[in-house]
Amino acid sequence: MNNIKLVRIDFRLIHGQVITKWRNIIAATEIVIVDDKLSKDSFLADIYVMAAPPGVKVHVLSEETFITGVRAGDYDNGKSNVLLLFKSIGNLRHLIEQDVNLPTIQIGGLGGGVNRRSVVNGISIDDQDLQDLRFIQEKGAEVYFQVTPEEVRLTLDKAIARLEG
Repeated sequence: MNNIKLVRIDFRLIHGQVITKWRNIIAATEIVIVDDKLSKDSFLADIYVMAAPPGVKVHVLSEETFITGVRAGDYDNGKSNVLLLFKSIGNLRHLIEQDVNLPTIQIGGLGGGVNRRSVVNGISIDDQDLQDLRFIQEKGAEVYFQVTPEEVRLTLDKAIARLEG
């Protein structure tokens, strides 16, 4: 999957930081959003398509469609730079359970709420998120927290030490 240059979990999906900073760093020519619910809502999906800068294709895919594309080699041709986005950690875990191997996972934005603990400013997780992240890391992925490129990466192991320390 050499076309995929950045895998990011961010509940906001396409927003200012993703477009102006991360997109430029990886020179993204495509943004792929994998979300079952959003893939069935053409109105909302169109809003994300319109939010993309000129020249950047946006695809809103169901998990099944994305997995089919991965298995067909759609992300291996070297013809594009893909920014792969997920709304939640659980969405990504489901793909990992289906043997979709993504070597590096960036956690970029997860909002607060009941039973959620702050990892870094802008990223909060709950116990299920933590369990899912451990699973993803055990399957071989490097997992780290980083909202913006200017911030230092915080590895999952260091985040766990902070949360449990």
